[in-house]
Amino acid sequence: MVSLIATQGTLFDLETVLDYGQSILNVAQELTKSLIEQRTISTRTIQAQMNRYFLGTAASGAWQWKDAYEAVEVAQILYLRQKGYKLLLESPQTVLLELEKLVALCPTHTRRSEESVQLQQFSTPLPLAYLVAKAGFIQPTDLVLEPSAGTGLLAQMAKLYSASLMLNELAPDREKILRRLFPGTPLFSVNAEQINDYLVGKTQPSVVLMNPPFSSSPKINSRNPDATPRHINSALQRLADGGRLVTITANWFSPNNPTWQETFFKWQDFARVLLSVGVNGKVYSKHGTTIETRITVIDKVPTDNPGDIPCISETLDLPELLALIEQLPQRSSWERSDIKATAAKAIVVQLPKRSVVAQAETLSSIPDVVVLEYEVIEWSATEGLKDTLYETYRPQRIRIKDALPHPSLLCESAALALVSPPPPTYKPHLPRNIVSQGLLSEAQLESVIYAGQAHCEFLSGSYIVDDSWDNVTVAAQGEENAVKFRRGWLLENSKVFYPLKITLASYLR
Repeated sequence: MVSLIATQGTLFDLETVLDYGQSILNVAQELTKSLIEQRTISTRTIQAQMNRYFLGTAASGAWQWKDAYEAVEVAQILYLRQKGYKLLLESPQTVLLELEKLVALCPTHTRRSEESVQLQQFSTPLPLAYLVAKAGFIQPTDLVLEPSAGTGLLAQMAKLYSASLMLNELAPDREKILRRLFPGTPLFSVNAEQINDYLVGKTQPSVVLMNPPFSSSPKINSRNPDATPRHINSALQRLADGGRLVTITANWFSPNNPTWQETFFKWQDFARVLLSVGVNGKVYSKHGTTIETRITVIDKVPTDNPGDIPCISETLDLPELLALIEQLPQRSSWERSDIKATAAKAIVVQLPKRSVVAQAETLSSIPDVVVLEYEVIEWSATEGLKDTLYETYRPQRIRIKDALPHPSLLCESAALALVSPPPPTYKPHLPRNIVSQGLLSEAQLESVIYAGQAHCEFLSGSYIVDDSWDNVTVAAQGEENAVKFRRGWLLENSKVFYPLKITLASYLR
């Protein structure tokens, strides 16, 4: 859809404004014709339709290839709306085979935008979306929530089972697509890591189908592996009792991974993990990657043995996954059902009753580690404020034996130079060559000392962290499950501290 609106100035100054969602839908409708006729969607066809409906070329900046790939995914959705209901009447093996043939007609994603990389926008391949929906045992009476809806592939699969939908998508362009594809469907645009908080007072879904970002969070530039459990935990909190959650994650998010065992064990306090199984990376080949993923199925019902989680470490092909999913128990069945794999032997992970924390390495196991010795000196300002704005900086309260001065000039404000830092007592254990070879300067070593000093102390009071891990409240004295927080420490000039972070990364974890 293209509209013309008048801009400021003369009445005849017109600006073309595109309805992004409708333009993607228009392109998708043209591409769907190829899918219906079982013809490969060529790059030339995509370019021609994108140029037509976006009123310009990719070279001119009218559209990006990410937009084109979105249109291809929407074309798959439109195909399902025409052929999907009849297709589901076939055997599951036939459905899976036909969907794989359909995806083979689509181009491989070979270009990514900055947004798609930052938000880790890897849509669910259509055959995998079918298996996720099948694992949900969706009924017409269900309300299905997709917290990271993307272009709507998982949502459309749920729609084929005549379920009602609730959708959420943070990316503005994809939200516009969803509004065109699913008019009248409740659609939110919030960070799904807090979906339970944002949807307070809303109807609780009976099924959650999700493919969240694996290690990306909004406004956090670095990798954040905690994003996955935060998405799942918040969705589990929103899920109605007796409901089912099916999620796609990176393969490393597994009950077999010691890093995440405690997370799964905590979920077993109020839910039951029915299955966690790896997915072969070739499933994502059309999306330009071969990343191995994992499907995890969780029912929000009590479990009779919190320490047992059926987990398959191997990555399986889609037909093998289908064989496992067909053996899942029906939803809302409170009776224990053993999951026996026909394609692969299920491995039951015995989670400990209490979390086991790996013991830190002893000093003797790290070669040539010494205690950083220093002398605390008395210090006081001998002169008042000078005419200069800045003073040359060096540690004021400590002298570190054999430490070298910083290789570049350091300075601080003249006013701050009159303030005496507190005398530290913390002595870090560091490899000897950190000092002897001058890998860290005297000023950087001072930063390590004061950071450790702060971390040795606790903030006053105690606090309660809720099940979403997002909200912290002050705890009453003696309140059960109260925790204390350690003090933090901030070095304002990050350029001084930057080499320190690199050198000590393996020692300060």
